Amino acid sequence: MVRLLWSMIRRRLIAGLAALPMLGAARARPPPSDLDAVWRQAVADPRQGRTDALLVIRDGETRLERYGPGHGPDVRHVSWSMAKAVTHALVGAAVLHDHLDIDRPVGVIPGDHRVTLRHLLTLTDGLPWDEARRPLAVASDASRLLFGEGRLDVARFAASRPGPRRTPGTHWNYSTGAYHLAAAELTARLFPGRKAPDARRAAMAAWMRRRLFAPAGMDSALFEFDPAGTFYAGSLMWATARDFARLASLYLHDGLHQGVRILPPGWARFAATPTVEPSYGAGWWLEGRPGSGAGPTLLGGQPPDAFHARGLDGQVAMVVPSRRLVIVRLGYTPDAVTGWPAIGGCLRRIITVVS
Repeated sequence: MVRLLWSMIRRRLIAGLAALPMLGAARARPPPSDLDAVWRQAVADPRQGRTDALLVIRDGETRLERYGPGHGPDVRHVSWSMAKAVTHALVGAAVLHDHLDIDRPVGVIPGDHRVTLRHLLTLTDGLPWDEARRPLAVASDASRLLFGEGRLDVARFAASRPGPRRTPGTHWNYSTGAYHLAAAELTARLFPGRKAPDARRAAMAAWMRRRLFAPAGMDSALFEFDPAGTFYAGSLMWATARDFARLASLYLHDGLHQGVRILPPGWARFAATPTVEPSYGAGWWLEGRPGSGAGPTLLGGQPPDAFHARGLDGQVAMVVPSRRLVIVRLGYTPDAVTGWPAIGGCLRRIITVVS
């Protein structure tokens, strides 16, 4: 009887001790999510180079936010060609608030009155431009615009490339120059009386803040300007990962931010509708079957409604409407041949995890 009683007391004592935390032991941490595993794979993958930020938002909820060394939620990152998507948003804001007509011929291309802002945004302007970085990166028109003789007046450089001109709307050609022409045209239409570079720069910077960046909550966003007062619409914009995500979220919600309309109804659909090139809309890349000049799609065609802003060295801001999903990836991926497929694989894994 005594032995049975002692056995019962011993079992209860052991059970009670087991329920207490171990002396000196840290509180147990929750197991890592599958998205954490995707982040670890990304930073360990040499093909992706350096991953500076990875942000995943679904249904407005941040599911993953991770940063590499030297980066964080308050650190601006260069956009490179993701700036084209921001410029598309700026033009949309001008359409909504300032009655801008994107089908009116532009006035910034001497001797050519056929090209419109719509042509420039969809890269179907037909103007001569060679973005290819062959045999070296410095040989491309984009490099010469940003770092060579074109840097002093990007719009004049883009409008003066030698070569045959095609009928606008019939041919697609990737062109950073087209977006700088769009920037010059937007500035000229909004502020026709501002001729001095400093006046053009100040007027446009204030207008961007008032019409897009402030109402969308993109407080960190800013563009660089050339000496002539034209903003680098195709390449040089800076923002935090969170603000790039706010841009993508704006397109996910058809131009609305917290119930406030910033872009016209259907402007996001315009961005995601192909013209001559099935894998490009207006400022945004699509998952359609690519033409000969565009290269492979980032996700391999699935989900078919996904579209994204893309910048040199691995910058991505992706929208997946069917998943109510936004993904931002920032970093430095110097080898585009192996790097972009690896980044695409990372994005596909994220979509699979959250779906």
